[in-house]
Amino acid sequence: MTTPNTTNSTKQPTISDLMVRFLANRSDAVNAAVESGEGEVELHEVAAGFRVDPRAAWNDATTNHTAAAVPLPPDWATLVNQPSSAFAVSMAAGNFPQRVRDLHPLLTKFNPTELRPSGTQQPSPGLNGLRGWISKQSASQPILAAGLARLIGEFDTAEKLLPADAANERAALQWHRGHCEAALAAWNAMPESPAVLFNRGMALLFLGKIADAKPVLMKAVATIPETSGWNSLARLYLAVAEIHG
Repeated sequence: MTTPNTTNSTKQPTISDLMVRFLANRSDAVNAAVESGEGEVELHEVAAGFRVDPRAAWNDATTNHTAAAVPLPPDWATLVNQPSSAFAVSMAAGNFPQRVRDLHPLLTKFNPTELRPSGTQQPSPGLNGLRGWISKQSASQPILAAGLARLIGEFDTAEKLLPADAANERAALQWHRGHCEAALAAWNAMPESPAVLFNRGMALLFLGKIADAKPVLMKAVATIPETSGWNSLARLYLAVAEIHG
């Protein structure tokens, strides 16, 4: 990757700036990114040692949750700091933008077919405390419980828990099950909202419809608060679309 130009006539952030901003939600990411070099972007090396701040991840995982603030569930810190990385992450209950740990495949050789969900994810082992929490909360907070079940690969449990009217969550479940075209069709049929715009743009990007993704992601960036990690991930996806468009 070439070194980003230090002059930016369009006032868009450089890739280095974007990387630091996106990773700011992780406890030790910023210093590592800032100290990584004089403008050289070694994304695959910088990302390797990052740890996610569990509280920041939980705040983003419950962004659209309307119930009172929910304490961190058991095993949450263990889950968010597992080494596996995701790339095409939907804005839905239980998901958090810090799941995108490795930026190198996004910003260099972008192959959307390889990076979007395939539906072959196996349920995460262990996490018995979290599974118990999901079971206990399934009646009082079914959307959040379903989102966490989806997050750990318990897709059938998630489908059973989701209310019929949770359209965005049902589309997100389809997406992470690998039914990506069906998920995009569902998001296209929904009224615009920050989550729907984000997911629509994300799905277009990872289905290879990059030109269509850009204006939708621009809308998502404009509607999601800048304090949210989802805004930073929307900007990252927009940068990916601009690089590879």
